[in-house]
Amino acid sequence: MRLVTTAEFRLPGRAAGPIRAGSCLISGAGVFYAVVWWDGGARYALVSIADRVVQSVLLDELGEPFDVAYDAPAPVLLDDGALGVIVDASTLRVYGTDLQMRHEIAIVGGDVLDRFARHGQRPRVTAHASRGAFAAEHVVVLDEPIAVGNPRYLAFLRIGETDATWTRIRTLGPDGFPVDRFGDDELNESPDVSVNGCIVGDAVGYGDSLLVCVEGSDASSVRKYGADFFAITRITTDGTVTEPLYQQSGWKRQPGKHGITGKVTSSGRYVLLTPVFAAGEWKGRQRLFDLETGDVIEPVLPRGAAKMRIVDHHEAAFWLSDGAQRILCAEAEEPHG
Repeated sequence: MRLVTTAEFRLPGRAAGPIRAGSCLISGAGVFYAVVWWDGGARYALVSIADRVVQSVLLDELGEPFDVAYDAPAPVLLDDGALGVIVDASTLRVYGTDLQMRHEIAIVGGDVLDRFARHGQRPRVTAHASRGAFAAEHVVVLDEPIAVGNPRYLAFLRIGETDATWTRIRTLGPDGFPVDRFGDDELNESPDVSVNGCIVGDAVGYGDSLLVCVEGSDASSVRKYGADFFAITRITTDGTVTEPLYQQSGWKRQPGKHGITGKVTSSGRYVLLTPVFAAGEWKGRQRLFDLETGDVIEPVLPRGAAKMRIVDHHEAAFWLSDGAQRILCAEAEEPHG
């Protein structure tokens, strides 16, 4: 699949780029949203691109830099097409496409999150976009309370017109996944080893099933030390893990460090597969897993965009970021007959 640029945009100069592909989403109206670093990472802002106009709004305007660094705000696509932002575990703001805040809702039920609290700290909001609904609830991926970069909690948020409530929280245990933390059978079977919950890269609700990207079982940072496996699978409402749609495993028995981050695109057509390291067959280059066909596709990026990353897809448009201010919109080139 060869992509060609159809539009190019520049984020505001104080933006340091999307936090990650997972912080981006596209509404049903085709508006591109992303939570971005601001002022060199000291603050967070929400950016939108609609009708070729780039807008931004600071999300922590009431605080001093770093005061709200504990949570990284997470965008959530609401049922009426509006955009919500979970600023922290107790606050939801609703924005229009013009980025004017419509209203703010207090999120209650935070004691649900205490189940996995450590040293008095609850799991953290971590800029993962929430799309779709699972059993009529929004699914929010949360990070560990203390460590950074190990999102292993799925929290369920029920949102009404004027209220929002955390209803439950869970992890994904090792059952149904090719957990091989050490690449050594004796070490893996040691009674001193336990898997508290696999690392969740993305989770999207589809009625009575949940599509998840699982990025390994390591207790340490995947982006620093690598993972033992990657899987795309579905989970039913009773917690059953189905057969994986796509999977790689055995990495701890191979030389070098390996890892993949996964994101389900807003279109629901693809999963973005982004290698964490340059090692391996893909040499650090992205792939697309086609959820309709089961094919793994290597996209050829537009001219001048070889170092950019695809961060989302909606209808015919792929959105790319250079990790800073540059954003491209591209489409697949029609094959020549």
